[in-house]
This record gives sequence, C-alpha cells and structure tokens, in this order.
Amino acid sequence: MLPVCWANVYASTSMSYVLPSAECDLQLSMLDKGLLNSMSFAGMIITSFLWGFIVDAFGRRKIMVYGFLCTAICTLASSFCQASWQLILFKLVDGIVISGPYAALQSYLAEVHCEHLRSQMYMWMGVLFALGNISLSCLAWVIIPHKWQWDLMDGWIEITSWRLFLALCTIPGLAASVALYFFPESPRFLMAKKRHDDALRVFQRIYSINTGKDPSTYPVKFLEEEESSSKVSGVTFKQTVIGSFKQIQPIFLPPNVVTLVLTAFIQCGATIGSNTLRLWMPMLFSMIETYDHTHADGPATTMCNKIGETIYKNVTVAQNATATDVPQCSENVVNATVYINSIVISVASVIGYMIARSLVNIVSKRILMVICFVGAGSCCGVLYWAEDSNGILGISSVFVALSSIGGTIVNNVVVDIFPTSLRTMALSVTMVIGRLGAVIGNLLFPVLFSLDCLGPFIMIGSVCLMCSTLVLVLPRKKQ
Repeated sequence: MLPVCWANVYASTSMSYVLPSAECDLQLSMLDKGLLNSMSFAGMIITSFLWGFIVDAFGRRKIMVYGFLCTAICTLASSFCQASWQLILFKLVDGIVISGPYAALQSYLAEVHCEHLRSQMYMWMGVLFALGNISLSCLAWVIIPHKWQWDLMDGWIEITSWRLFLALCTIPGLAASVALYFFPESPRFLMAKKRHDDALRVFQRIYSINTGKDPSTYPVKFLEEEESSSKVSGVTFKQTVIGSFKQIQPIFLPPNVVTLVLTAFIQCGATIGSNTLRLWMPMLFSMIETYDHTHADGPATTMCNKIGETIYKNVTVAQNATATDVPQCSENVVNATVYINSIVISVASVIGYMIARSLVNIVSKRILMVICFVGAGSCCGVLYWAEDSNGILGISSVFVALSSIGGTIVNNVVVDIFPTSLRTMALSVTMVIGRLGAVIGNLLFPVLFSLDCLGPFIMIGSVCLMCSTLVLVLPRKKQ
C-alpha cells in the first residue's frame, strides 16, 4: 500500500512544490498556478464514472499495474515541459490516468479484507497519504532549493532543479506498478467472472501468507457460484450498462437522493478547505519568506500584507515594462524553511489521523466531523490576522489536519448510511463532487486573492462552517 498511496499523493500534490521555482521559468500568473494545482482533480472528474465501468470489466490488478505505470510516464514527460500550457495539459492527462488505478485500489482493498478490517485499512490509508506528503516535502527540500541547470539539444530543452524533482516523482508510480504485478487479482472479481478455480487459488495464497501454512490445508475446497453471477452471464455490454443504471436508480430517488446531496456537499466543502489551502501553502510560505528576507528589520505585519506586497512587486515590474523589454520576474525565496513548514503540516496530519482513529470509537462520527469543521473554520478566520511565521505555521497545520480528517470521515459515513447495493455509486458521486470542490477552490483562490486577501479566507472558513451545519441534519444510520 505504501508506494500505491504515495503515487496518488505525488500525482496530485507535486505541482504545489514546483510553483515557487517555476514561476519565473514559465512566467506563471496567479491563475496559471491555480490551474496547475487543479488540473489533476479536473482530470479525475472527467473519467471517474468511465473508469468505474472499465475496472469492473477488466479487473482491479491489471488497471492498477498499467495505470500507475502510465502515470509515471506522464509525470516524467511533464518534467520536460518548457511552457506553462504544456505543463497544464500534462497535469490534466495525469489526473485522467491516475483516476483509474485509484478507483481500482478502493475496490481492491474492500474485496481482499474482511468487513471488520476495512475501516481500519481506510484509516491507515489516510496515515499513508499523510506520510506520502511528508516524503514529498522532504524530496522537494533536497532537490528544489539548488540552482541546478543543464541545457540539452543546444539549449532547446532546459533541465532545472524543479524539473528534476518532477522526474523523481515518478519513482512511487513505478514502484507501485512493479509491486502490484506480483499481487493476485481480487477474488471477488474472479468469482463475478465465473473464474472460481482462480479465485480459490487466490484465497489459498492469502491463507498461506496469513497463517504460514501450506495452501493445500485451506479448509475451503470449492466455491459456489453466486446467484448474481448466473444472472449476468451471457448478456451484452448494452444490457449490462442498462442493468447497472437500473440498479443505481434508487440512489437518485427520495429519501436516498437527499442523503446523497448532503454528503456530496459536505465532501465538496471539506475538499475546498483541505485541498485548496494545503496546495497553496508552499507558494504562500515562499512569498512570506521573500517578504521576511527583504524586510528583516521591518515591523511585524499580517500574513496578507506580506503576501500582497510580494505579488504587487512582480505585477508592478510587468506593468512598467515596455513592448521591447524582456519580461522580468523577481524570484521568490525558495529555501529550506518553505519545505520544513510543509513537512510540519504533514506531520500534524499524521498525528491528527492517529488521534481521530482513537476518538472515532469513543465519540460518534457525526460529533467528530462537527468538531473538525468548526475547528477548521475557526483556524481559517484566525489565520487572516496572524503575523508571526510560527503562528501562521501552527494555525495552518491544525487547519489542514482538521479539514482532511473531516473529509475522510465523510466516506465512512457514506458507507454506514447507504445500503450495500448503492454504496459504491454513492462513494463515487461524493468523490467526484469532492474533486470538483478542489478544482473550484484552487481556481477561485487566486481570483479572490487578486480582489482582496480576505476573500479566500472568507470562502474557505464559511464553507467549513457550512459543512458543520450540514452534518447536523444528516440522517442517522439505519439499524
């Protein structure tokens, strides 16, 4: 699971560490940065439902093996981009590709673990995702601050430290592809395809690994054909699609549709909060470091004043330039502090997930979500007035941890509320709406920031508080 989770993190998050260094190389505007942060999520939205059908048709293991391999290739190609539009295009393709193996991973984990272990596995996934963010921050810290530069093909291709960083981000994808090659196919999928002998061999292999005994001692000697398998055998693809839509039709009818809308909006709000500010933090920390570097002996001021002056400096240079001038760009400070701050935020998320894993058995999921969203909204309001760098870091760490945990618990609530036959589609819908929130948040963030620094914080804070209100009206789990 480690390389698989890290590959997903690297695909969706690596660009946020590149923006401070690539700003001048690619002449990135604030909107360009928002597009680069959001394109992976946009790609995931485009093909989410299509990948669901493909995974069910061709299997989980095959999609994961080739999907992560293609993701690694796409990330490697993006490291050679010499223009912003090329990088934006590759991140869109990257999101389209990674959506497939991610969907397959969710099904695979559910199908190879017994029911009482599934919740723990998903919580451990959250921990591994947070550890992936830590490793990504460490890799960026080691590579990006160096001013390395190589010219290839007579200067047509320029390799810099941030491009080298993107190239190294292919490692988890390649490792995941190689590791999954040696994993068995989901026995549940094999049984659905009437490959019962193959499914039995997979069960025997899992039994042997878990117990250390010979596979032949597995107590189950044959598998019975499921009733659902016999019904769907011999039907055409068109009939399968029509049957699938009829099966999920109840989710869009009362009372399920009300629950679906509520959980989707909560997931959207949680993602706007966590995946907007989290992805912009390296860029914001770089701007803060730039201000502190040029005003070492200046008076204390708020975070917004620091960031606003840094942006204004580059805008003024661009406006004063004539048509014959070479565009000038004042580089932001990219030092160890920028990435150490990102590591601290990721560590705080790991600690938060470990605490939440213990609290979820003591207090209800509903109460825990309310605490997370109210706390996140409060942190966002306080962050606007923060002046001290350590204070900004501490508040940001708590905010990202709380909003991420709140979004993770939403998926568990969906599993609890919806019946088994509708559970997968409900999760798919909420995840798509959540990713849409990430796209909206990352595109609105620079737009609102250009109007007034208070705008993004009002947006994120109010969305988190709205989520806490929606949690209170969620229907209870049916006993």
